[in-house]
Amino acid sequence: MNKRTVLVVDDEAIFRRGLRHLIGTSNTPWEVVGEAKDGLEALEEIERLQPELVITDIRMPKLDGIELQQHIHENHPDIRCFVLSGYNDFRYAQSSLRYGAKDYLLKPIVKEELYRVLNVVDTELTEKEQQHQKLVPNVLSTQERERLLDELVRGELPHAKYGELQRLGITFEKGIYCLIAELDKDSVERNRYERQEAELFSLYMQQFIEEALKGLRSGFVFRRGTSVVALLDAESSAESRQALAQLAGQIAAKIRAEAQLTITIGIGGGVQAIEDVAKSYGEAKIALLYRLTSGGNRVLLYEDPPMQEAASIPTLLTRRSDLEQALLEGVDDDLGERVREGIEQLCGLAASPAAIHEQVCRMLLEAYGLAVDRGVHSQWLSGAEIGGVLQGALAINARTELAAYCASLLHTLQALIRRSDDGGQVHAVDKVVRHIEAHYAEPITLGSMAELVFLNASYLSSLFKSRLGRSFVEILTSIRVREASRRLLHTDDKISSIAYETGFVNIRHFNRVFKSETGRTPKEFRDTLRPDRAKV
Repeated sequence: MNKRTVLVVDDEAIFRRGLRHLIGTSNTPWEVVGEAKDGLEALEEIERLQPELVITDIRMPKLDGIELQQHIHENHPDIRCFVLSGYNDFRYAQSSLRYGAKDYLLKPIVKEELYRVLNVVDTELTEKEQQHQKLVPNVLSTQERERLLDELVRGELPHAKYGELQRLGITFEKGIYCLIAELDKDSVERNRYERQEAELFSLYMQQFIEEALKGLRSGFVFRRGTSVVALLDAESSAESRQALAQLAGQIAAKIRAEAQLTITIGIGGGVQAIEDVAKSYGEAKIALLYRLTSGGNRVLLYEDPPMQEAASIPTLLTRRSDLEQALLEGVDDDLGERVREGIEQLCGLAASPAAIHEQVCRMLLEAYGLAVDRGVHSQWLSGAEIGGVLQGALAINARTELAAYCASLLHTLQALIRRSDDGGQVHAVDKVVRHIEAHYAEPITLGSMAELVFLNASYLSSLFKSRLGRSFVEILTSIRVREASRRLLHTDDKISSIAYETGFVNIRHFNRVFKSETGRTPKEFRDTLRPDRAKV
């Protein structure tokens, strides 16, 4: 029996455990894959686990069940929900049903009613899956092929799935080059682009490129967002690279002549093994980014970007070797000062804002290349695209702000490179736990801790689960409750003072969390374990 996944959301731990037991011992295909104590934690778990069903309480702190369902309804329409509550209030039921809840059950749960609703949702999902298979039988192989190609270029295709590539005919005999084509939006009239969806332009580009390659080059063409990616079968050599560049130029010229729009094509280096396709794809993306400094309507080759004279400002780190040396050897303050001085000189001598932005973009692109070489680019940008970072620089028109923006980015990259070079002796999770131990009384969030260790917040959250078996919030709470327990036992401080001094936002929140963790209220805890206090 194929398992279906469910997330249980309730602020009472005992009720979550009860539901997990009931579902686990039922004769249904459902399996509890995660739990959450409130709506905000549930949002994080939904993004991470992508469950098929969410069972949620109504009244919870931070984000209640109605707001949670509204978020699911708007952002995850394929996820089913049903609601449990100890409040027999028809208004809550109406709100839940309005956001697509499959049912509304009252606590205490009747086992047979729970199983009935689970079976109803399972039947509905099964019927939808069967209907989908009947409607699109001929499209499945195409979708599967594009999914595999997408995972392949991102470097996320498990080795065990490489056999599926051959099954779908995705093979290369000579070698592989990756080309990425993107529309130059400024070549399209604004009204024309707004009237037609961006997807229509990328679809046209895909069809045009596929037609142009027929009989000339074997390979596979597919779309990633608004970009068109081509993986071409060709030997890895200077001759092949030049021939592909010429072919790409001809394709771009034909599109310009026939559709009155221009495209820019980035070409990565050639690779021999299919496992290395992600490398060529990454290089093609880097080449394509030089459109920001060179303009569009051209073919850009990796490691061969169009260069312009820029020797008049030697202090701005636009050469890879200079930048790498500064990151590896420079002191933090020295690096920031060098960037600030370089931008100040550049701004004082450049003939136009465009010349300033070009130099800054070159420096950041070189930094991105170094980050790719070191394998830290995702951490450096927290999962964002380098294009967005460059656009952020282009939007700045104040010298000090631009200098601070660039210096901050390079400081972060410097820390990541140095940490990777020394073996990363302190694990990110351990560093965060140490920080919490020392600063538990201060406002602490997953986002602020992610910045501390230069990681994406969702990735840091998954590291906590895999390394410690508990979530970030659970670790933070346990440390704060542990310190509060110590103070309750060994001091005569007021309970309200202890609450605020251990990081809780108010006494009500402290009482609820403390009882959830220890089984007693703070007063009961102190009176039970300190008999001298109970007599006072």
